[in-house]
This record gives sequence, C-alpha cells and structure tokens, in this order.
Amino acid sequence: MTIKISVNEIHLIFEQLIQKFQLDRIESLEIDTDYYWIVTTDEWEDFDSTSPSPAVGSLLDDWTSLQAALKNNQITYLDLERLASILRALSETIAPSK
Repeated sequence: MTIKISVNEIHLIFEQLIQKFQLDRIESLEIDTDYYWIVTTDEWEDFDSTSPSPAVGSLLDDWTSLQAALKNNQITYLDLERLASILRALSETIAPSK
C-alpha cells in the first residue's frame, strides 16, 4: 500500500495547528522530559523481528539541533525526524494519553 502525501496538505496541517495554538493562546510549552525511546528507522517496519532494539533519543538534542539549523538556514531532511519527536512530545504535553 502506498500513501500519497501532498506537501501542500502538510503545509495546511501545520498552518491549522499553528492557528489552533494561537486560538488557545498557547505561546510556548514546557516539556518535562528529555530522553525517549525510538525504534530505529531500519527496524520500524520490520514486523518479523520479535524484539526491536530501541535507541535513546534526546528532545533537548533534537531541539538544539533544530534551532541551530534554523539559525544557520540549513534545514535538512534529517530534521523531519527531530521535529517528529518534538511534535510527539508537544502532543503528549497538551493532550496526555495517560
């Protein structure tokens, strides 16, 4: 199965999320955690593996890297992974699953 993801739709989703933050008067969020588990990219689709080997990620490292990339105008596709971790942490901060 292939999923076609439009860059324009991604743009609209981010735009609407930013508007939601603004409507809810959220100017910043504090994330009370740093380290997290992540299944490496080479294993995240491997459903034949009975026990994937998670790696440890750092939200602080992710955010610092994103800020530096933004400051230096050197965003790369690797930053998508960093941003995904930050977005997941923001989601958990705003609407905890617990």
